[in-house]
Amino acid sequence: MLAMLLILLLVLCAVAFTLLRDRLAAQGAAEASPSPAVSAAATESGEPIQGSAPQAPPADAGLLVSFLDVGQGDCIFLRAPSGKTMLVDGGPEGSFPVIDAYLSALGVAGLDVVLASHLHEDHIGGLIKVVDSYPIGEFYYPPFGAESETVFQLLDALKESQAVVKQPLAGVDTMIPWDDDVDVRILAPYDTVYEDFNDTSYILRVRYGSTAVLLTGDSTDLGERLALKAQPNGYFRADVLKVAHHGSADSTFEEFLDAVSPAIAVISVGAGNPYEHPDLSLLDRLLERGITVYRTDQDGTITLLLDGTSVSVIQ
Repeated sequence: MLAMLLILLLVLCAVAFTLLRDRLAAQGAAEASPSPAVSAAATESGEPIQGSAPQAPPADAGLLVSFLDVGQGDCIFLRAPSGKTMLVDGGPEGSFPVIDAYLSALGVAGLDVVLASHLHEDHIGGLIKVVDSYPIGEFYYPPFGAESETVFQLLDALKESQAVVKQPLAGVDTMIPWDDDVDVRILAPYDTVYEDFNDTSYILRVRYGSTAVLLTGDSTDLGERLALKAQPNGYFRADVLKVAHHGSADSTFEEFLDAVSPAIAVISVGAGNPYEHPDLSLLDRLLERGITVYRTDQDGTITLLLDGTSVSVIQ
């Protein structure tokens, strides 16, 4: 009888130990898993989003510039040393989860400035949900008409938003007011007729201290030549060049590249795209000048910090 009681006691202890172990294991797994909010922001259709925000330095460390990996399209996020925010382009349709995950990771609740370089779908497709989802101070796009369902949806979203819409053209010292310590200069387009709609793209020079980044939209070599004729070459000088039109052969010609004289070139491009971007001739022009090249199709989201005197890559 005593032996049976001892066996029963041992069985009960074993069962209790097993239940306690399973409960602790479940609790540990729950703590290791992302919260539902993070999971929802970081995934769509069950696939993890690539290119989420790195461990960003504090805002006062300098001008943060991130080239988001949105496939075959452009999307650039900027944060000034004061904490003010800017989004240039939003990639093609379907890019919003990437943008939303990135902004959420940085704690961005609203955007001071949003800018569409021009009205092609691979630059504005993701902006529709951005406008619907985030409070925006000012929204900029060039005053050149384009008719597409994506454009109509974006304009409808802007009408429903509280954003102030502006459409400036380049001129003498045409600036976008954003941050007291950061100059945002519009270098193109001008009030003229462009045969290629890509040349209606904004070319922007964003300068902080003695460091600068040049954003070029989809400008072709013709748009680049017109801009160089209209403005002093010194206005184009930048440490970082966002290569125009995803690295196509008809952009970033030699004279323009020499005027910018960048140390770093970033190409926003989709892996295996049907246009075979970036073009080998473009890559040769960059490499023969000793320019360090980053590509979103190979490197994912690329984040740089301009501290006013130098540029560093944030891993």
